[in-house]
Amino acid sequence: MQPDFEKAIKKDDAVANLESHDSTGTCVDAADWLNAEDEPDKPLVEGFIECGEVVAMVGQAKAGKSLLALQLAVCVATGKPFLGMRCARRPVYIGNLEVSAKQYKKRLRRICKMLNVGGEDLRGWLFIDNMKGETATWETALAVCQRQKCELAILDPFYQIARIVETDEQQCLEAVGKMKPFAKSGITLGIVFHSPKGFSGDRQLIDMISGSSILARFPESVIGLMNHATDKTARVVDAVLRNYPPPEPFAVSLAEGVLQVAPDILPEVATSRNSWKRNKVEAPAIDILPYVESALTAAKEDAQNGNIEFRGVKKGALIEKVRTLIKADHKNAPGRDATGDLIEGLPPDKVTITAKTAQGVLIGLKEDMGWYTRK
Repeated sequence: MQPDFEKAIKKDDAVANLESHDSTGTCVDAADWLNAEDEPDKPLVEGFIECGEVVAMVGQAKAGKSLLALQLAVCVATGKPFLGMRCARRPVYIGNLEVSAKQYKKRLRRICKMLNVGGEDLRGWLFIDNMKGETATWETALAVCQRQKCELAILDPFYQIARIVETDEQQCLEAVGKMKPFAKSGITLGIVFHSPKGFSGDRQLIDMISGSSILARFPESVIGLMNHATDKTARVVDAVLRNYPPPEPFAVSLAEGVLQVAPDILPEVATSRNSWKRNKVEAPAIDILPYVESALTAAKEDAQNGNIEFRGVKKGALIEKVRTLIKADHKNAPGRDATGDLIEGLPPDKVTITAKTAQGVLIGLKEDMGWYTRK
Protein backbone atom coordinates (compact mmCIF):
# COMPACT_ATOMS: atom_id res chain seq x y z
CA MET A 1 0.00 0.00 0.00
CA GLN A 2 1.39 3.37 -1.08
CA PRO A 3 1.76 6.03 1.65
CA ASP A 4 -0.68 8.92 1.53
CA PHE A 5 1.33 12.03 0.67
CA GLU A 6 -1.61 14.34 0.20
CA LYS A 7 -1.30 15.66 3.78
CA ALA A 8 2.47 15.87 3.78
CA ILE A 9 3.88 19.27 4.68
CA LYS A 10 5.74 20.96 1.88
CA LYS A 11 9.28 22.14 2.54
CA ASP A 12 8.31 25.78 2.20
CA ASP A 13 5.53 25.30 4.74
CA ALA A 14 7.94 23.55 7.09
CA VAL A 15 10.38 26.47 6.88
CA ALA A 16 7.57 28.92 7.57
CA ASN A 17 6.47 26.91 10.58
CA LEU A 18 10.08 26.71 11.82
CA GLU A 19 10.47 30.47 11.57
CA SER A 20 7.25 31.04 13.48
CA HIS A 21 8.27 28.65 16.26
CA ASP A 22 11.93 29.69 16.47
CA SER A 23 11.24 32.92 18.30
CA THR A 24 14.14 32.38 20.71
CA GLY A 25 16.78 32.01 18.01
CA THR A 26 17.99 28.68 19.40
CA CYS A 27 17.60 26.70 16.19
CA VAL A 28 20.54 26.69 13.77
CA ASP A 29 21.35 25.08 10.46
CA ALA A 30 23.84 22.32 11.28
CA ALA A 31 25.92 23.07 8.16
CA ASP A 32 26.39 26.70 9.20
CA TRP A 33 27.13 25.57 12.73
CA LEU A 34 29.92 23.22 11.62
CA ASN A 35 31.45 25.86 9.36
CA ALA A 36 31.67 28.37 12.22
CA GLU A 37 34.74 28.40 14.50
CA ASP A 38 34.39 26.72 17.88
CA GLU A 39 34.11 28.98 20.88
CA PRO A 40 37.06 28.54 23.25
CA ASP A 41 36.51 26.87 26.60
CA LYS A 42 36.06 29.24 29.53
CA PRO A 43 37.06 27.27 32.62
CA LEU A 44 36.11 28.77 35.95
CA VAL A 45 38.09 26.04 37.72
CA GLU A 46 40.53 24.45 35.29
CA GLY A 47 39.42 21.00 34.18
CA PHE A 48 36.61 21.04 36.71
CA ILE A 49 33.98 23.76 36.24
CA GLU A 50 33.11 25.62 33.02
CA CYS A 51 31.77 29.17 33.15
CA GLY A 52 27.98 29.28 32.81
CA GLU A 53 27.41 25.80 34.25
CA VAL A 54 25.09 24.71 37.01
CA VAL A 55 27.22 22.96 39.63
CA ALA A 56 25.80 20.75 42.38
CA MET A 57 27.82 20.31 45.59
CA VAL A 58 26.43 17.40 47.56
CA GLY A 59 27.20 15.41 50.70
CA GLN A 60 25.84 14.13 53.96
CA ALA A 61 24.93 16.40 56.87
CA LYS A 62 28.03 17.84 58.56
CA ALA A 63 30.31 16.55 55.81
CA GLY A 64 31.64 20.05 55.09
CA LYS A 65 29.57 21.09 52.06
CA SER A 66 29.19 24.71 53.20
CA LEU A 67 32.92 24.91 53.82
CA LEU A 68 33.56 23.52 50.32
CA ALA A 69 31.22 26.13 48.83
CA LEU A 70 32.76 29.03 50.76
CA GLN A 71 36.29 27.93 49.92
CA LEU A 72 35.35 27.72 46.23
CA ALA A 73 33.89 31.24 46.47
CA VAL A 74 37.07 32.68 48.03
CA CYS A 75 39.33 30.93 45.51
CA VAL A 76 37.38 32.20 42.51
CA ALA A 77 37.09 35.71 43.99
CA THR A 78 40.87 35.88 44.45
CA GLY A 79 42.05 33.66 41.60
CA LYS A 80 43.75 31.32 44.08
CA PRO A 81 43.89 27.57 43.31
CA PHE A 82 40.91 25.55 44.50
CA LEU A 83 42.08 22.19 45.88
CA GLY A 84 45.11 22.41 43.63
CA MET A 85 43.19 23.48 40.49
CA ARG A 86 43.71 26.91 38.92
CA CYS A 87 40.78 29.35 39.05
CA ALA A 88 39.79 32.25 36.81
CA ARG A 89 39.24 35.37 38.92
CA ARG A 90 35.59 36.37 38.82
CA PRO A 91 33.27 38.40 41.09
CA VAL A 92 31.33 36.02 43.37
CA TYR A 93 28.03 36.12 45.25
CA ILE A 94 27.31 33.53 47.93
CA GLY A 95 23.96 33.25 49.65
CA ASN A 96 24.36 31.60 53.07
CA LEU A 97 20.97 30.43 54.32
CA GLU A 98 21.98 27.80 56.89
CA VAL A 99 25.03 28.81 58.97
CA SER A 100 24.94 31.69 61.46
CA ALA A 101 26.82 34.81 60.35
CA LYS A 102 29.06 34.54 63.42
CA GLN A 103 30.26 31.04 62.52
CA TYR A 104 30.39 31.82 58.80
CA LYS A 105 32.81 34.68 59.46
CA LYS A 106 35.09 32.35 61.44
CA ARG A 107 35.15 29.95 58.51
CA LEU A 108 35.97 32.79 56.15
CA ARG A 109 38.87 33.89 58.38
CA ARG A 110 40.36 30.39 58.45
CA ILE A 111 40.12 30.04 54.67
CA CYS A 112 41.65 33.48 54.10
CA LYS A 113 44.49 32.69 56.50
CA MET A 114 45.29 29.46 54.68
CA LEU A 115 45.20 31.19 51.28
CA ASN A 116 47.10 34.25 52.56
CA VAL A 117 44.21 36.50 51.57
CA GLY A 118 43.38 39.85 53.18
CA GLY A 119 40.19 41.87 53.25
CA GLU A 120 41.29 44.20 50.48
CA ASP A 121 41.92 41.20 48.22
CA LEU A 122 38.20 40.43 48.48
CA ARG A 123 36.82 43.95 48.21
CA GLY A 124 34.57 44.22 45.18
CA TRP A 125 35.12 40.54 44.36
CA LEU A 126 33.22 38.58 47.03
CA PHE A 127 29.73 39.41 48.30
CA ILE A 128 28.30 37.30 51.15
CA ASP A 129 24.57 37.43 51.77
CA ASN A 130 23.90 36.06 55.28
CA MET A 131 20.23 35.10 55.17
CA LYS A 132 19.86 32.46 57.89
CA GLY A 133 16.31 32.90 59.19
CA GLU A 134 15.35 35.12 56.23
CA THR A 135 13.14 34.29 53.26
CA ALA A 136 15.27 34.24 50.14
CA THR A 137 14.14 33.76 46.55
CA TRP A 138 15.85 32.88 43.30
CA GLU A 139 14.75 36.22 41.86
CA THR A 140 16.27 38.35 44.64
CA ALA A 141 19.54 36.39 44.51
CA LEU A 142 19.74 36.88 40.75
CA ALA A 143 19.00 40.58 41.09
CA VAL A 144 21.84 41.04 43.61
CA CYS A 145 24.23 39.11 41.34
CA GLN A 146 23.35 41.30 38.38
CA ARG A 147 23.65 44.48 40.44
CA GLN A 148 27.11 43.50 41.71
CA LYS A 149 28.11 42.11 38.28
CA CYS A 150 28.91 38.70 39.80
CA GLU A 151 29.77 35.82 37.47
CA LEU A 152 29.51 33.04 40.05
CA ALA A 153 26.52 32.64 42.37
CA ILE A 154 26.51 30.02 45.12
CA LEU A 155 23.31 29.29 47.04
CA ASP A 156 23.59 27.17 50.18
CA PRO A 157 21.51 25.05 50.66
CA PHE A 158 18.98 24.20 47.96
CA TYR A 159 16.07 23.31 50.27
CA GLN A 160 16.23 26.72 51.97
CA ILE A 161 15.86 28.71 48.78
CA ALA A 162 13.64 26.34 46.78
CA ARG A 163 11.26 25.53 49.68
CA ILE A 164 9.67 22.66 47.78
CA VAL A 165 8.89 19.00 48.32
CA GLU A 166 12.01 17.57 46.70
CA THR A 167 10.27 14.34 45.70
CA ASP A 168 7.54 16.24 43.81
CA GLU A 169 8.63 16.20 40.16
CA GLN A 170 6.44 19.14 39.15
CA GLN A 171 7.84 21.31 41.92
CA CYS A 172 11.36 20.22 40.98
CA LEU A 173 10.74 21.21 37.34
CA GLU A 174 9.55 24.61 38.54
CA ALA A 175 12.73 24.99 40.63
CA VAL A 176 14.84 24.12 37.58
CA GLY A 177 12.98 26.85 35.71
CA LYS A 178 14.01 29.30 38.45
CA MET A 179 17.68 28.37 37.96
CA LYS A 180 17.79 28.84 34.19
CA PRO A 181 17.85 32.67 34.22
CA PHE A 182 21.27 32.55 35.92
CA ALA A 183 22.82 30.78 32.92
CA LYS A 184 21.00 33.12 30.52
CA SER A 185 22.63 36.00 32.39
CA GLY A 186 26.07 34.41 32.00
CA ILE A 187 26.29 33.47 35.69
CA THR A 188 27.73 30.15 36.85
CA LEU A 189 25.36 28.76 39.48
CA GLY A 190 26.54 26.59 42.37
CA ILE A 191 23.92 24.86 44.52
CA VAL A 192 24.57 22.97 47.75
CA PHE A 193 22.43 19.85 48.12
CA HIS A 194 21.98 17.40 50.96
CA SER A 195 22.22 13.68 50.28
CA PRO A 196 19.65 11.22 51.68
CA LYS A 197 20.24 9.57 55.04
CA GLY A 198 22.55 6.59 55.05
CA PHE A 199 26.00 6.13 53.59
CA SER A 200 26.69 8.29 50.54
CA GLY A 201 29.33 5.75 49.53
CA ASP A 202 26.56 3.20 48.92
CA ARG A 203 25.23 5.32 46.03
CA GLN A 204 26.50 6.42 42.69
CA LEU A 205 27.52 10.05 42.88
CA ILE A 206 24.75 11.13 40.53
CA ASP A 207 22.20 9.56 42.90
CA MET A 208 23.43 11.38 45.99
CA ILE A 209 21.21 14.44 45.52
CA SER A 210 18.18 14.04 47.75
CA GLY A 211 14.78 14.04 46.05
CA SER A 212 13.64 13.67 42.45
CA SER A 213 16.15 12.54 39.81
CA ILE A 214 15.29 15.76 37.97
CA LEU A 215 17.51 17.61 40.42
CA ALA A 216 20.40 15.24 39.70
CA ARG A 217 20.09 15.42 35.91
CA PHE A 218 19.95 19.19 35.56
CA PRO A 219 23.46 20.26 36.77
CA GLU A 220 26.37 19.97 34.35
CA SER A 221 28.70 19.05 37.21
CA VAL A 222 28.12 17.17 40.46
CA ILE A 223 30.82 17.44 43.13
CA GLY A 224 30.53 14.98 45.99
CA LEU A 225 32.07 15.42 49.43
CA MET A 226 31.92 12.09 51.25
CA ASN A 227 33.00 10.78 54.64
CA HIS A 228 36.26 8.87 54.70
CA ALA A 229 36.18 5.18 55.66
CA THR A 230 38.69 5.46 58.50
CA ASP A 231 39.73 9.08 59.11
CA LYS A 232 37.05 11.21 60.74
CA THR A 233 38.95 14.40 59.88
CA ALA A 234 39.15 13.52 56.17
CA ARG A 235 36.72 13.57 53.27
CA VAL A 236 36.80 12.15 49.76
CA VAL A 237 36.10 14.45 46.81
CA ASP A 238 34.63 12.89 43.68
CA ALA A 239 32.96 14.48 40.65
CA VAL A 240 30.76 13.69 37.67
CA LEU A 241 31.38 16.29 34.96
CA ARG A 242 29.57 16.93 31.69
CA ASN A 243 32.13 19.22 30.08
CA TYR A 244 35.42 17.78 31.34
CA PRO A 245 36.82 14.29 31.95
CA PRO A 246 36.05 13.29 35.54
CA PRO A 247 39.05 13.46 37.87
CA GLU A 248 40.13 10.55 40.03
CA PRO A 249 38.69 10.74 43.57
CA PHE A 250 41.06 12.32 46.07
CA ALA A 251 41.16 12.85 49.82
CA VAL A 252 41.09 16.17 51.64
CA SER A 253 41.76 16.92 55.29
CA LEU A 254 39.55 19.11 57.50
CA ALA A 255 41.82 18.82 60.52
CA GLU A 256 42.58 22.57 60.51
CA GLY A 257 39.06 23.72 59.69
CA VAL A 258 39.71 24.16 55.97
CA LEU A 259 39.82 21.76 53.04
CA GLN A 260 43.37 20.79 52.16
CA VAL A 261 44.39 18.15 49.64
CA ALA A 262 45.83 15.14 51.50
CA PRO A 263 47.83 13.02 49.02
CA ASP A 264 49.02 10.74 51.85
CA ILE A 265 45.44 9.61 52.62
CA LEU A 266 43.89 6.97 50.39
CA PRO A 267 40.50 8.14 49.03
CA GLU A 268 38.47 5.35 50.64
CA VAL A 269 34.81 6.32 51.01
CA ALA A 270 32.77 5.21 54.03
CA THR A 271 30.09 2.67 53.09
CA SER A 272 27.77 0.39 55.01
CA ARG A 273 30.28 -2.41 54.38
CA ASN A 274 33.35 -0.70 55.79
CA SER A 275 31.74 1.60 58.37
CA TRP A 276 33.32 -0.43 61.17
CA LYS A 277 36.67 1.00 60.11
CA ARG A 278 35.51 4.54 60.82
CA ASN A 279 34.57 3.66 64.40
CA LYS A 280 37.52 1.36 65.02
CA VAL A 281 39.76 2.57 67.84
CA GLU A 282 43.36 1.56 67.49
CA ALA A 283 44.84 -0.09 70.55
CA PRO A 284 47.66 1.84 72.20
CA ALA A 285 51.22 0.75 71.54
CA ILE A 286 52.19 -0.78 74.89
CA ASP A 287 54.69 -3.14 76.43
CA ILE A 288 52.47 -6.01 77.49
CA LEU A 289 55.07 -7.96 79.50
CA PRO A 290 54.70 -5.96 82.76
CA TYR A 291 50.93 -6.53 82.67
CA VAL A 292 51.38 -10.27 82.09
CA GLU A 293 53.93 -10.49 84.91
CA SER A 294 51.59 -8.63 87.26
CA ALA A 295 48.61 -10.84 86.39
CA LEU A 296 50.61 -14.06 86.80
CA THR A 297 52.18 -12.95 90.08
CA ALA A 298 48.74 -12.08 91.49
CA ALA A 299 47.37 -15.47 90.36
CA LYS A 300 50.33 -17.28 92.01
CA GLU A 301 49.77 -15.41 95.30
CA ASP A 302 46.06 -16.32 95.24
CA ALA A 303 46.98 -19.98 94.74
CA GLN A 304 49.50 -19.91 97.59
CA ASN A 305 47.02 -18.24 99.94
CA GLY A 306 44.60 -21.06 99.18
CA ASN A 307 47.28 -23.73 99.58
CA ILE A 308 46.84 -24.68 95.94
CA GLU A 309 49.73 -25.77 93.74
CA PHE A 310 50.26 -23.10 91.13
CA ARG A 311 50.69 -24.57 87.67
CA GLY A 312 49.91 -21.47 85.58
CA VAL A 313 46.81 -19.62 84.37
CA LYS A 314 44.51 -20.68 81.57
CA LYS A 315 45.12 -18.62 78.47
CA GLY A 316 41.57 -17.23 78.24
CA ALA A 317 41.55 -16.17 81.88
CA LEU A 318 44.98 -14.54 81.57
CA ILE A 319 43.88 -12.56 78.53
CA GLU A 320 40.96 -11.05 80.47
CA LYS A 321 43.13 -10.28 83.52
CA VAL A 322 45.75 -8.59 81.33
CA ARG A 323 43.12 -6.53 79.45
CA THR A 324 41.62 -5.36 82.75
CA LEU A 325 45.03 -4.18 83.95
CA ILE A 326 45.70 -2.37 80.66
CA LYS A 327 42.34 -0.59 80.78
CA ALA A 328 43.24 0.77 84.22
CA ASP A 329 46.17 2.62 82.66
CA HIS A 330 44.93 3.31 79.14
CA LYS A 331 41.66 4.47 77.63
CA ASN A 332 41.62 1.51 75.25
CA ALA A 333 43.01 -2.00 75.36
CA PRO A 334 43.76 -4.45 72.55
CA GLY A 335 40.97 -6.86 71.70
CA ARG A 336 40.95 -10.45 72.97
CA ASP A 337 42.60 -11.89 69.87
CA ALA A 338 45.21 -9.13 69.71
CA THR A 339 46.03 -9.55 73.40
CA GLY A 340 46.41 -13.31 72.92
CA ASP A 341 48.76 -12.73 69.99
CA LEU A 342 50.87 -10.33 72.07
CA ILE A 343 51.12 -12.84 74.93
CA GLU A 344 52.14 -15.62 72.55
CA GLY A 345 54.86 -13.36 71.20
CA LEU A 346 56.53 -12.86 74.59
CA PRO A 347 60.09 -14.27 74.94
CA PRO A 348 60.19 -17.85 76.26
CA ASP A 349 62.92 -16.94 78.74
CA LYS A 350 60.30 -14.79 80.49
CA VAL A 351 56.99 -16.61 79.99
CA THR A 352 56.22 -20.29 79.45
CA ILE A 353 53.20 -21.27 77.38
CA THR A 354 52.24 -24.94 77.45
CA ALA A 355 50.77 -27.01 74.71
CA LYS A 356 47.14 -27.91 75.28
CA THR A 357 46.79 -29.92 78.51
CA ALA A 358 43.80 -31.48 80.20
CA GLN A 359 43.17 -28.05 81.77
CA GLY A 360 43.77 -26.23 78.49
CA VAL A 361 46.69 -24.00 77.50
CA LEU A 362 48.45 -22.82 80.68
CA ILE A 363 50.72 -19.78 80.96
CA GLY A 364 53.10 -18.78 83.75
CA LEU A 365 56.39 -17.07 84.46
CA LYS A 366 59.29 -19.35 83.51
CA GLU A 367 60.49 -19.75 87.12
CA ASP A 368 57.04 -21.02 88.15
CA MET A 369 56.62 -23.50 85.30
CA GLY A 370 59.44 -25.96 86.09
CA TRP A 371 56.95 -28.79 86.08
CA TYR A 372 56.37 -28.33 82.32
CA THR A 373 58.82 -29.53 79.71
CA ARG A 374 57.99 -28.58 76.15
CA LYS A 375 58.19 -31.59 73.84
